[in-house]
Amino acid sequence: MHKKLALGLAISLCIQVAAAEETSTPWKGEGELGFTQTTGNTENQSLVTKLAIGYKLSSWEHTLNLNALRAEDKDELTGESYGLNLQSNYDLSQDQKQYLFGKLRYEEDRFSGYDYQSSLIFGYGHRVFDTEDRGLKLEAGVGVGQNQMVVFDQSSDSQAIGFLGLNYRQKIGAHSEFTQDLKVEGGSENVYSESNTGFKVSVTDKVAMKLSLQIKNNSEVPPDTEKTDTITAVTLVYDF
Repeated sequence: MHKKLALGLAISLCIQVAAAEETSTPWKGEGELGFTQTTGNTENQSLVTKLAIGYKLSSWEHTLNLNALRAEDKDELTGESYGLNLQSNYDLSQDQKQYLFGKLRYEEDRFSGYDYQSSLIFGYGHRVFDTEDRGLKLEAGVGVGQNQMVVFDQSSDSQAIGFLGLNYRQKIGAHSEFTQDLKVEGGSENVYSESNTGFKVSVTDKVAMKLSLQIKNNSEVPPDTEKTDTITAVTLVYDF
């Protein structure tokens, strides 16, 4: 159900973008790519890719984030995940501080203990401050979530969930920026939390290097599965 909904929302976003006049379609994007390979006594390699697209038209703002991770150690797969996050905001005030949002998350992580995890959330957001140098957004909402553990064959039932989110950014000097994103969503069956910390240094106007740390936690996992996963990555970022 969530796969079809994600596809429908993505198509709807593309139609809205295409229908708008070219001169009034401010959009932006960011792509990340990181690759490491070690040979000799230790043989491992990993690939991290991310794509973020933002589009704003009048009171509406849409963002689409895609990410993929694949890691191998001595030709054995040790990490594989794919994720999609789609969010639409509607401003409630002229100063754009208050907004309503709809948020869709879908993730497949082979080593998390889940076949997939998905959520659909609606809520309220507040931009505490939003300047060129720094910004802080707080969000709260409710919705439905669906988590399918690998130990079960049948489909998981949907559950009511709550959501809390924080997004902070701070420029450090003229060429670097610190970011911190936090989100918690959960109900009676599982509580999922995610922290993304990033430090980006500009190389040119369009290219930057980024060091990031991602921490993901599930309160309920199958036996012999760790509740917390961490990913540290160094990526090349291209703004477009």
